Parts: sequence; structure tokens; C-alpha cells
Amino acid sequence: MSNLNKYSFYLPKKAGLYLGGIALGVTTLLLPGCQTADEIEEGRTNVTTEDLATDDLEGATGAGGEEILVGQEVTIRAPVKEEISDQAFVVQAEDGTDVLVINSPGQPATLPGDDTPIQVTGEVVEFVIADVEVDYGLELDNDLFVDYETEPAIVAESIALAPTPEQLAEGDAQPFYDQVIAVEGDVGSILSSNTFALYEEGWIDDRGLLVIGVDRALDAENTALQEGETVTVTGRLRDFDLAVLEQEYNLGLDEEEAAEFEARYTDRPVIVAEEVFPSAVED
Repeated sequence: MSNLNKYSFYLPKKAGLYLGGIALGVTTLLLPGCQTADEIEEGRTNVTTEDLATDDLEGATGAGGEEILVGQEVTIRAPVKEEISDQAFVVQAEDGTDVLVINSPGQPATLPGDDTPIQVTGEVVEFVIADVEVDYGLELDNDLFVDYETEPAIVAESIALAPTPEQLAEGDAQPFYDQVIAVEGDVGSILSSNTFALYEEGWIDDRGLLVIGVDRALDAENTALQEGETVTVTGRLRDFDLAVLEQEYNLGLDEEEAAEFEARYTDRPVIVAEEVFPSAVED
């Protein structure tokens, strides 16, 4: 099964209620990362959407013994299954289970009109309508949420579209400009210390999607990327303009390299990275 088809959470360790009644697979992350700057803290573990979508909220730990707690901030990547109201929607885990997402006040979400996944950052709660309304200042229609009472949910602080590298390189990328996006893929050619090509499994292509500004997006420690490593890149799309990119990001290309570089990528958008961090998907 493709690593890119799995959805994952990044959880910082905080006090709160225990989450889940099952043992959860956990991978320790090497690099701090976030949807936008500094939105996810260091010291997180990850669980899958299937792990979150459980009715039992008592006493689970991760595979390494970490406490999996309600009250933690998480990041989840998954497709939207259904919009319940302008304040809430449901994302679907790989096994078909549903996870409720509630928009925070003042954070309306523009959801994709196709199958593009989204990345959501927010707090895990045990969904009790009355409590959520009081704690977050919301007014919810009880009839719409009765099926989710006492189940895990995420109260979203930020939401980003999560298109694939192929979708951006070969499809219509215009809907993804002028906003932070979160793109998961495999590191292909590492072109320099701050530039690499991003691929995805199953995409037959010899160029990839260019990611630039990587040296600004990586933390000072444990930052070496490896070809074939699965990562998540958050950042913004811009058009390829070699002169501007060389000036702003010091690509260090000689005349011959610059000509080849421009020929390969001039017809594709570029991601200017804000964060690059290992994906928490599992083999």
C-alpha cells in the first residue's frame, strides 16, 4: 500500500484525557513542522485517523508508551467526506470511519470541491455538544451532531488544502495560489542545499515538483534530507521565474546549469517552502 494514501497526526504531549482504547502505532519525528509557522509544537507522536476514530476514550498509549490524550494539538491529512454545516465537516479515515472537524470561531473553511485532501490543525476533544458550545463560543444544531456525541473530534485552528505533487505539476494549479498549502510526497533529486524535486508514488515523471527555500524551512538540527524520504512541505505556490528565484534563494547555478534548470521547470509552479518535515505515515 502506498505510504501517500495514509493519513497521519502529529501530537505534542500535553495534559488532558486519555484518547482511545487501543494500542496506537507511534513514530517519533526528527524535524519540527507545522501547517503554518510555529503552529505545531515539538515533542509530538503520531496516530492514524483510524486510531482517532474510536468510541472508547479511556487509557490508550502509543507503541512507545506515550499517553495519547484528548486536549492535544494534532495535524490530520484526509479527504472531506461531508460538510455538515458552515461550522463543521467530516473527514474520512482510510478504513471508512469518520472524524468530525469543528471550525473555530472566525475561521471559516473553504472546502475543496473535488477529492483534494485537506490538512487540519486543531485540538482533540471528546465531542459533547453543550461543552463545545461553551468552551469555543459556538452555536450548534443538536440534530446535526447527535451521531457524534461523546466521540473524538477536532476543533480546527487552521485548515489548508493538501493537493498532490502531480496535481500541481500537471493539473490546474491556479486554485492553490495565494494560500498556504500542504503537499506530501517523496524527495527525488536533491538539487542543492535549499532545492529539491518532490514526487509521489505512482506518478510517472522525470522532473517532479520543484521545492525551493528549503534551507529556510528546516530546523538547524537533524535536517539532512534523503532521496526517497517521504515528507510534508507547507508553503505557497509561485510561478517559475529563474532570475527572481536565483536572486531571492541563491541557487548558485552556472550558465549551463541555469539553462537546463529553466528548461525543466519553466512550465510548472514552484513551492516556496515554509516548513519541511517527515511525514508520519508508516510502511
